[in-house]
Amino acid sequence: MSAAAATASDLERYMLELVNEERTSRGLNALVLDKTLNASADAHSTWMLNNNVFSHTGVGGSTPTERMVDVGFDLSGTWRTAENIAAQSERGEPGLFDDVYDLHLALMNSPGHRANILMPDLEVVGIGIQTGNFAYDTGTYFSVMATQNFAMTGGRTTPDIATASPNSEQNQTDPSNERSDVLVGTATAENLVGTAQDDTITGSGGNDILSGEGGDDTAVYIGDASNYGITISNGSIIIEDRTGRDGTDTLNSIETLQFRDTTFALDLFTNVSTLTDADMLAFSELYVAYFNRAPDAAGLLYWGSRLADGMSMDDIAREFFDQPETQALYGTTGGTAQFVTAVYSNILGRDPDDVGFAYWVDTLNSGAVDRAEFIVAMLGGAKASTGSASDAQYLETKAEIGAYFAVINGLNNVQVANTAMQAFDGSMGSVAQAKGIIDTFAASTDTAQGSEFTISVTGLVEDALDWV
Repeated sequence: MSAAAATASDLERYMLELVNEERTSRGLNALVLDKTLNASADAHSTWMLNNNVFSHTGVGGSTPTERMVDVGFDLSGTWRTAENIAAQSERGEPGLFDDVYDLHLALMNSPGHRANILMPDLEVVGIGIQTGNFAYDTGTYFSVMATQNFAMTGGRTTPDIATASPNSEQNQTDPSNERSDVLVGTATAENLVGTAQDDTITGSGGNDILSGEGGDDTAVYIGDASNYGITISNGSIIIEDRTGRDGTDTLNSIETLQFRDTTFALDLFTNVSTLTDADMLAFSELYVAYFNRAPDAAGLLYWGSRLADGMSMDDIAREFFDQPETQALYGTTGGTAQFVTAVYSNILGRDPDDVGFAYWVDTLNSGAVDRAEFIVAMLGGAKASTGSASDAQYLETKAEIGAYFAVINGLNNVQVANTAMQAFDGSMGSVAQAKGIIDTFAASTDTAQGSEFTISVTGLVEDALDWV
């Protein structure tokens, strides 16, 4: 048995910060770097690079535990060990801190590796990060290789304690550093401010303020998207983790959200807050007319943002008509009479009157409007001074139901969106029934973990259905 020890590098201490943020945000103890385990981890990363091997089986066919013991780690009394390994070719901006962050995310997204990182009874860890050329199936690239050796023991340990985070110190003292930054907070409330470059920011618990500044910036959250709710308010973005682990954060100049199971292009949805109440209700009405249900929040706010960006209502209507859901609802093979009848039923909740039916059939057959334009034309006709007041009121109420579902409550469940809209038949009682369906589902979403990703907007159509 040979005794060995190694002091962790800046990159290895940074990976320790990432590991301990995951642990402490869940109420687990922080791990302490151990110099002997550092030596074991460094040696294995170097061996894998030198031999172009990626495996837990190391030099001489050794196991992780055998390698820890061989360098002198004291496994006495009650003990256990675990090992994680990860590798990737260098990518992104100059510098390796972003690559270490990528490796950490990959390990956390792998159930077995994640279980090792979050194993409750661990006490110490050794981290070995080495770089060099590594051959993949697609070619040979300069790569970052990481080994994490975890342990708990009743024996002696050799702590490797640093008084400050080298990565944080570098960022504070080197204002000329222009690489993409990776900022990781603690479990307490903090104000994390990025750079003018593309930043990746993790709050790690607490009610944080995350500011991307310039560049294309990403906020990272550890849970599935279904645990989170977003509120857009006059350009300000609030995101709440309903499990409580990530707290409630305020986001400034953040373009992308990265959840455990998906990414969300936040910047495609936020311009909707610049619309007026009248614009939002008219747009909700269009959405309901084409899909015959309450809008899903993500869809309504995405297309609402395109409207705010300058895309015309007619162009959006054409996009709607080409969607599979619309095509399934109205069909493409039926005759003109069948199509007109279906539109009347879905939009106005009634059969066509003889005069209106004849007019629209002739209009379509003559080519004056095509089917994609027809629904928009019908909406305009129903709300015109020459139209029916009851039809106009019917459309406005459907638009309010849609806005209440998507804008105010931020819901996305299409089945509930259908159920709520189909409950409405034009009567006051049916409006109350539709609102009740939405309220019940919204209440369950607010209290349930993993129920539904929500995205709502304040300051728009806040009086929708307030008369019910």
